[in-house]
Amino acid sequence: MNKRLLAAVLSFSLILGLSVLISPTIAHADAIIGNEFRWEHSDEMQPLRRTRFCVNGPDGYVNIRAEPGWDNGASSYGSGITYQNGAELHMSCVYVHEGEYWGVMAEGHHVGYPGWIPMDHLLVVYIREDFNNEYRDDFYKYTGNFDAVKSAKRLVLWQWPGADREKRVLDIDGFILTDEQVLHAYKDKQGREWGYVGIRSNYYDRYEWICLSDPENSRIPAFHPAPKPMGWSPDEVYKWPRIDAPDDGAGEVEKYLLSHIARVRTFEQSDKFTDVAEDAWYKDAVITVFEYDIISGTGNNRFNPDVVLTRGEALVIASLIHAYYKYGYEEGRSWIDIYNYTYNFSSHGWNYWWLGAVQYCHAEELVEKFPDDDYFSDFYYHYTAPITRAEMVHVWAKVLQPKDMPKQNTVIALPDVDSRTDYFEDVILFYETGIVGGVDTNGTFNPDSELTRAEAAMIFMNLIDTTKRHSGRTYGS
Repeated sequence: MNKRLLAAVLSFSLILGLSVLISPTIAHADAIIGNEFRWEHSDEMQPLRRTRFCVNGPDGYVNIRAEPGWDNGASSYGSGITYQNGAELHMSCVYVHEGEYWGVMAEGHHVGYPGWIPMDHLLVVYIREDFNNEYRDDFYKYTGNFDAVKSAKRLVLWQWPGADREKRVLDIDGFILTDEQVLHAYKDKQGREWGYVGIRSNYYDRYEWICLSDPENSRIPAFHPAPKPMGWSPDEVYKWPRIDAPDDGAGEVEKYLLSHIARVRTFEQSDKFTDVAEDAWYKDAVITVFEYDIISGTGNNRFNPDVVLTRGEALVIASLIHAYYKYGYEEGRSWIDIYNYTYNFSSHGWNYWWLGAVQYCHAEELVEKFPDDDYFSDFYYHYTAPITRAEMVHVWAKVLQPKDMPKQNTVIALPDVDSRTDYFEDVILFYETGIVGGVDTNGTFNPDSELTRAEAAMIFMNLIDTTKRHSGRTYGS
């Protein structure tokens, strides 16, 4: 089989194998214009030992090319695809074209648009292997215990101890750490012990750093920040400056305070939603969820108050409320970002942008976890389906602690809710605490009706502002 035929077969197999898993845009990108060039010149290409680079074009950006060279027509796909300086790319091989080194972006679902870029327009990014090489003399064999890890609900995975970027989270469920998994240990200036640990899970099969002394803490100050990227060298030998930033020993915020859920931005006239009338019953609630950074608009100065919320969107809102409530806005956002970075399949080629929130809610025991074998069958449709009012109450029932859910109403009976109703206990709780009061004077709940964005905004406002809750009511007789 000649190279051209082999390339066609492999390209078809790649597209067929990945088309189920990745978005149509990226599936198209994997059918690389210029793939034929790669196969024809494969003997002349050299693999890169390190793959992570950031863009450093002389004009503030780079255009990716279908083939090496500046005079081969338009950039890849003829659409002027560019990456701005600072964007991180994964490169796989280099090729010398007319005395100039060109690198090709790695193929796969983590790459948006593969193509060719001059290597002198890229900078090498500091990675965990660089840390390991520099600090190897400080490593030792770990002989401690795993008590903190055993009691953790989740583990924060670090690029290296005290890294200032790229933290991930690992679901601790079913994960058992042993001495054999800790390749080596490291102790920082504050006495925290770290382990370079071999991890195998649904998402990882590699070594990561874990703080064995404080495995759940994502706010350990960055005492080993990454040095600035440096230019690529054909021999791929680099000497990074050893930088130890001061460890300020910042403590954690007090946990579970309603005051943590606070306004973080102001609703300006320019933010005015054209589809929210001045006299709309939900206007104040819409402004509230915007200012608290819970629900934003949908673009073009629209809020779409009557659009039905999906289950995935409901869990995204629940994760934000709980993260702010438990950790405060700054750390809460940090946790949400970590979960999104780890689990959101949109960053891996799948359009599961809500998956990070789902995993957060599972880890915090706000909702039950669904079986893994549902992930690629009914899993997607489960979370993209509209959420009912009863399901919404169930999703949010555990967001706040009991101390902030005092009962101030009496429920004897409701017109359309009884013990056979789905999530009956959660519905009663929301009536007793005054977070909901029914859609009419009789206290009708409409448990099976779909929930709109406006209704979700109202529930949020009553949830976090106790003065807005109903009180002193008796439902039924």
